[in-house]
Amino acid sequence: MICAIISDVHANLEALTVAVNYILEQGISKILCCGDIVGYGPDPSPCINLLKRYDFKSVHGNHDRAILSDFIGIYFNEDAVTALNIQKSMIGKEYNEFIKKLPFTIIGDNFVLTHSFLSKKDPFRYVFDTKTAEEDIKLAKRQILFIGHSHIPSCFVFEGGNIKYLDAFNGLEIYVEKDKKYLVNVGSIGQPRDGNPFLSLCLFDTDNSKIKIVRLPYRVDLTIQKMIEKGFSKDLYNRLMLGL
Repeated sequence: MICAIISDVHANLEALTVAVNYILEQGISKILCCGDIVGYGPDPSPCINLLKRYDFKSVHGNHDRAILSDFIGIYFNEDAVTALNIQKSMIGKEYNEFIKKLPFTIIGDNFVLTHSFLSKKDPFRYVFDTKTAEEDIKLAKRQILFIGHSHIPSCFVFEGGNIKYLDAFNGLEIYVEKDKKYLVNVGSIGQPRDGNPFLSLCLFDTDNSKIKIVRLPYRVDLTIQKMIEKGFSKDLYNRLMLGL
C-alpha cells in the first residue's frame, strides 16, 4: 500500500489542489496529514472540504489549535495572528468542530505521525538539529516518525550511534532498512521554507519499504492575489515566491 503524507497546508488551495491531483494520478487514495491545515493562507474551509473528499486523517498542528483560541497572540508573530484572525471570520462552526477532533498522533504498524515533537508538554518544538531529532525518535517507539511544522523537508537516519541528515530541496527517495530508524519531515504544502517555493509531499510505500519526498510547482500568483484581496500581510505572500 502507498499512502500520501502531507503537512502544513496553511489554507493554500492552489498548492493543495496540485498535490491532491498528483496523489490521485499515482493511484493513491489514502492521505495522512501532520497538521496545520489552516493558518497563513486565504482558503481554510475549501482546503478542509477538499481533503474530506478522500480517505483522509490528520493530527492537529499549532495553527489548527490556535484558530480555536482567543489567545493566539501569545505564541505567534504579528503576521500569523493577523492571518488567523482573518481566517476566524471565514471558518464556520462545522469546521471548528472538525478541528477540535484532530488527535495528537496517528499510529501505524511501524510508524507514528505527529505535528512535530512527541511530548504533549512541548509539542510544537522545532526539530532542526540531531539532538532534538534523537529525542523525538526515542519518544516515537516506532521505526519511522513523520512530522512537519518547520516547513523544511528532510530526513534524519539513525543507525546505532550514527545520525545522518538528508535534505530534500530537490526531493528525496530512500529505502527503509530494518536496522535503521527514520525521522522524516515531509515539508509543507502551502508555505515551503527551504528556499524552494515548490510544494513538498511524501509518499510512503509500505510494500516496498520506500519513502519518497516530491517537490511540485503550483500557481503561487493565484494564491498571492487572493491574499492581497483578503488583506493578508505583504510579508506573508511575498515569502511564497521565495520559498522562505
